[in-house]
Amino acid sequence: MLSCKSSMTPILYSYRRCPYAMRARMALKYAGIALEHREISLREKPKSMLLASPKGAVPVLCLDGRVIDQSLDIMHWVLSQSDPNGWMAIDPVIAQAWIEKNDSVFKKEAA
Repeated sequence: MLSCKSSMTPILYSYRRCPYAMRARMALKYAGIALEHREISLREKPKSMLLASPKGAVPVLCLDGRVIDQSLDIMHWVLSQSDPNGWMAIDPVIAQAWIEKNDSVFKKEAA
């Protein structure tokens, strides 16, 4: 995790059609975490996002002076804050198998 300007409200940099950003937004919505959502243009990435995460890919979550810039890491952080329906109670091996299927085979078939 990189450092990020400290803010009371988490900031999520996102792009509407990115499946990884969708995963992060879904988790944040599910957990009811209030945030500032900054929709970006891939052609004109904001300097504030690039300073937080130089790799320039979404999603990027800035919170409490930290940066989380991987969708699964964002989900794990979110679910550690609030998991109203017990998503983390599932067998981690089964969960990982579904994640791998959706991040590889499913994406290739859908393209």
